[in-house]
Amino acid sequence: MQLPEDFKEFIELMNSHGVRYVMIGGYAYNMYRNPRATGDIDFFVACEDENERRLRAVLEQFGFGKTLGEANILQLGKVIMLGRSPFRIDLLTQISGVSFEEVEATAIPTQVADVTIPVISAELLLKNKIATGRVKDRADAEELKAWLNRDESDP
Repeated sequence: MQLPEDFKEFIELMNSHGVRYVMIGGYAYNMYRNPRATGDIDFFVACEDENERRLRAVLEQFGFGKTLGEANILQLGKVIMLGRSPFRIDLLTQISGVSFEEVEATAIPTQVADVTIPVISAELLLKNKIATGRVKDRADAEELKAWLNRDESDP
């Protein structure tokens, strides 16, 4: 899988600053199933003071420092959207059906474009897709469910 250069740079910054995050959403889905188009890359981030400090440093270094303000940037249930589709980066502090701790504990370190990314497990991605209740996630959930229940001899 290829990553746009901006996504790769952002991930490298999160890794170097020790941000607690896990890749979720369409890019994570594409790790398990046939790739489909997605308009952004989604990261589930730990909603805690130290992680906010680290993420703020990443955002400043990435060029979004002037837009941050003084208020807490990580608030439970808040989504931070950076840029525009198809190169938008979404940072989520809460997702449906699963907790950050659960997702982080089972994340799969994955090498993509010479950078290591913690990716949500297929099982928890399925749980999340089902819990959203969104029409666009239903097809993904069905594909993931079929893939998880496949015979191990199938690709």
